[in-house]
Amino acid sequence: MLWDETIRQSVLERLSGYRYTHTLGVERAAIRLAERYGGDVQKSAVAACLHDITKRLSREEQLYLCEKYDIIPSDVEKNEWKMLHGKTAAGIAAHEYGAPRDVVDAIAYHTTGRAGMSLLDKIVYLADYIEENRVFDGVEQARQLAKEDIDKAMLYCFDSSLMELIERGKLIHADTLAARNDLLAQGVTWRVPVPVMG
Repeated sequence: MLWDETIRQSVLERLSGYRYTHTLGVERAAIRLAERYGGDVQKSAVAACLHDITKRLSREEQLYLCEKYDIIPSDVEKNEWKMLHGKTAAGIAAHEYGAPRDVVDAIAYHTTGRAGMSLLDKIVYLADYIEENRVFDGVEQARQLAKEDIDKAMLYCFDSSLMELIERGKLIHADTLAARNDLLAQGVTWRVPVPVMG
């Protein structure tokens, strides 16, 4: 895909306020993660710039883009329609900006995750979670884990997100559960083992 500063600026011009600031933060975080873990820096930056390009849209606008780009929302996405912004942003990335499949997938799954996530998928998901403008309980631990082990950081993020969704009484996307289970099946853990007394 053709990606240069002019195109980058055209993407950023579609954003405003917090979403603009957040996107720049995600871009910086994605570049750092790509450099640390041997990912593709340019693809990480492109996906970061495009990941929230449809976030501000209404439910009706999200559903219109789903129809336009042949996206079939799951039952959870129909109820929790704000989740759709990952997939609709991926549609725009592919059709308007000619993004390659791996960048499109990283954008599509930056909210839910999925089983078998690529390094690029993980970079974009994690960058979105830990970028410098985020302020919430647990973000510092996520940032620290991101410096140590990307899979541990991912599992921590999934665990924290799931607990928050449960506390808020929200539906949980099957892809998020599959992503968490996939990491656990690989033996990933972020918790410090508690010594057994005996």
